[in-house]
Amino acid sequence: MARTKKQKKNEKGEGTFRQRSNGTFEYRIVYTDEYNETKRKSFYGQSDIICMEKAEKFLYDLEKKKSGIDIDATIPDIAKEKAKSDFDKNYTHEQGYSRNLYTISIIEKSAIGKTPIAELSETHIDLFFRTLTRYSNSTIVKVYRQIRIAFRIAHDKGIIPKDFMQSGNMKCPKSDKANKKVTALTKEEQKQFVEYLENYTAPKGRNEYKLQLLISLYSGMRMGEVNALKPENIDFKAGVIKVRSTVSRGADDKSFIKNGTKTYTGIRDIPIMDSLKTVLKTALEQQSDNPYDLLFYDAKNNKIITTSQVNCFFQRVCKKCNIEFRGQHALRHTFATRCIEADVPPVVLKTWLGHTDIHITLDTYADVFNSMHNSSISKLGDYINNLDKVS
Repeated sequence: MARTKKQKKNEKGEGTFRQRSNGTFEYRIVYTDEYNETKRKSFYGQSDIICMEKAEKFLYDLEKKKSGIDIDATIPDIAKEKAKSDFDKNYTHEQGYSRNLYTISIIEKSAIGKTPIAELSETHIDLFFRTLTRYSNSTIVKVYRQIRIAFRIAHDKGIIPKDFMQSGNMKCPKSDKANKKVTALTKEEQKQFVEYLENYTAPKGRNEYKLQLLISLYSGMRMGEVNALKPENIDFKAGVIKVRSTVSRGADDKSFIKNGTKTYTGIRDIPIMDSLKTVLKTALEQQSDNPYDLLFYDAKNNKIITTSQVNCFFQRVCKKCNIEFRGQHALRHTFATRCIEADVPPVVLKTWLGHTDIHITLDTYADVFNSMHNSSISKLGDYINNLDKVS
């Protein structure tokens, strides 16, 4: 390309300028890249000032790369690195790590997941938030949290000059769907449900999950905890089930037995009442040899039984019994409801259910506690009357 002016160094001696035949300018510099290799690069513009500004931005971004900051990092890139770091440091375990990766995958599939975070604006994020309303509120909150984390890290590392996610305008969206409220089986439904299971026999070659459902119904255990039970966890002498582990799903999407439970208070002892004792004895009698010495095992497919497997069976049972399907967790709620109806104190129920806080128990079963007000008033009245008679 022909030159109209002689090539000259700029005042700082950082590169050379030349004006091209079309009147635009070229600014050529020599620099050392992040791999310590010497390279040359040209910048073009309508004036020498524009060329200089482009070069300065390039060198500024290059310095970030040299210091380990990826200026082209996306939200998923940053979020994945944080999730992996937390997993490696044991802040989260395999199940939590797997959940984080699933949440990040939702962002990854979107337009903002493919764009460097430094190029995103409030409008980009706002438009993405509008697409989230089709998900449940619990999923939306997780996605929102991952985005906030990514922006905070990007700001701390200097990838972005301002974290606009801290703005009051960037609120977490809400779902179009109503929050699902898991309700317990009524006494009539429970009776019908138990009668059906007692008379049920699985077709030849198929797994039978009725004992797991009955254990959950009579103990309030989460299904992951039920499927992780071993004979050593059943202590008939002490009259308790020792809940010490659960079935979790790892980052590779495979199930494994996790030592420990969903929460730290999940490690607990649950009393064995007579109906539960009968089910546990049957389970021990029917236990088959397996690599993990589990009470329940999918011998046909040589794998750990998952909650989803049992849940599919539970759905079929509900249909047969003409009971509204509310998810297998309804059995845990049924156990809690029967406990409240039997006047089991909330603090005791909290321990049996493995809740981390008494407020979780009170809030989750507020409707059931409220329904017991009338009987409680009657009991209080009888108690006061007896006191008056004694005096």
